[in-house]
Amino acid sequence: MIDHFVRDLDHLQKAESLVGRIWLEFLARQFGIFAIGGLICVFGLGMTNVAGFCALVDSLGPIWAAVVVAAADFTIAAITVAIARSSQPGPEIYLASDARKMAAEAVKVDARDLKTMIDGFVQEFRDVKGTIAGLVQDPIDVAMQKLVIPAATSMIKGLHSKKDEA
Repeated sequence: MIDHFVRDLDHLQKAESLVGRIWLEFLARQFGIFAIGGLICVFGLGMTNVAGFCALVDSLGPIWAAVVVAAADFTIAAITVAIARSSQPGPEIYLASDARKMAAEAVKVDARDLKTMIDGFVQEFRDVKGTIAGLVQDPIDVAMQKLVIPAATSMIKGLHSKKDEA
C-alpha cells in the first residue's frame, strides 16, 4: 500500500520534472528566437534606416523621411513579436501533461486507500481498547461473550452436522 503510494509520488515528481524541463526548453528557445530576431533587426534596420532615410530625404524632407522609416521599423518589430508569441511547445508537452495527470490520480487513489487502511487500524485499536476495558471491568461477562458463547455455538453446529451424516 505504502509502496504504491511512494511509487506514484515518484511518478508524479518525474512527470512534473519532465513538464518543467519541456517548458524551460520552450521558453529558452523562444527567448533565443527573440534575441536573434532582435539582433538581426537592429543591424538590418540600422542599414535600412540609413538607406530609406537617404532615399526619402530628397522627396519628403528630413523630418518626414525619418517618420516613414520609423513607422516601417515599428511594423517589422510588431510582425517579429507576433511570430515569436505564436510559437508553441512541441507535442511532447501533451504527453508529459497526461503522464502528470495520471500520476496525480494514482497518488490520490493511493492516499485514499492509505487513509482507509489507517482508519481501519484506528477502529481495530478502539475495539481492542474496548475489549480490554470490558475485561478489566467485568471479566466473566466478557469471557462469556468472547469465548464460551462462540465455543458452544460451534459445538452445537458440529453435533448437528454429525446427526445429518448419520
